[in-house]
Amino acid sequence: MISSRFEDFDAFAATVRGVDCVMLLQNPQYREWNIDQANFAGINVQFGQVGSGNIVEGRSWSNGYLLYLPLTGTVGYLANGSVIGKNAVAILEPGCEFCISTKDPHNWCTIFVPTNRFIRGGDLLESSIAKSAPEMARCRVTRSNPQLAFRFLSTVRQVMKAAVNSSRFESSPAAESAAVELTKISHSYAMESQVDYPHKEGRPKIQRGEIIQSCRHLLEERADDSIRVDEMATAAGVSERTLRTAFREYFGMGPVRYLKLRQLNLVHRTLRASNPAMVSVTDALVEHGVWEFGRFASQYRHLFGELPSDTLRKRR
Repeated sequence: MISSRFEDFDAFAATVRGVDCVMLLQNPQYREWNIDQANFAGINVQFGQVGSGNIVEGRSWSNGYLLYLPLTGTVGYLANGSVIGKNAVAILEPGCEFCISTKDPHNWCTIFVPTNRFIRGGDLLESSIAKSAPEMARCRVTRSNPQLAFRFLSTVRQVMKAAVNSSRFESSPAAESAAVELTKISHSYAMESQVDYPHKEGRPKIQRGEIIQSCRHLLEERADDSIRVDEMATAAGVSERTLRTAFREYFGMGPVRYLKLRQLNLVHRTLRASNPAMVSVTDALVEHGVWEFGRFASQYRHLFGELPSDTLRKRR
């Protein structure tokens, strides 16, 4: 088992497995991010302890299923805009696009199970699930299942304890036995029905997923640019009011707050990658659409615990 402790959010984000993603830091309360990982029989198990809120966007690995179980009952978790309730999990099918967001410090647990383990199990997992086409892959939230959630968490904890106590565990027969049990749990979750949310009157004709996807395309095309809310609304073909509703439901925040977080995180990554002999803080800020230097520096310090000049001076 590998246990890693970070005081740097980006370094923590780089260690997360099972997904290719970008993480946006928000609302840090204590600047410590921890992750424990075990790998055996193709399965990856992770425990994350996060001293902040964050938004994680990206695509799951195409060769397996990722199950995400929230562990902090006082924090709200969203997966593609759906609330992950108590004793429920988010299932990231192979190659699906996803967004998981939280506002506050939180803990989580994941299991990544390769698709070939399901297929090897014969009728263990229905072929319609194990062999689903990439374009049909989705991120979905199951209903609450206290018994299955307890089985999930207790099994993972026993596996991690075994990995800590024995350096031979990950290559032992015990690891294969544990992998079979985790595959069975994953199968049970994969067969769970998705939460059905009541229809909301006044839902826009353009569905929320389409609105978010249009905004993502715009953000990707102009990755380093400052983008306005009205530009995103135009790209999505909706009013700004509809856009605000879609963002609050999907990310747990409005588009103005999302764009500000994106700008702050982009500037942070630019400063970390820049040569202070070649680039000034002011250069980096104006290139990302920042002109209120004092106000931005205050917001930056609140988020990252240092001024932009400090980040540039001690760049990695």
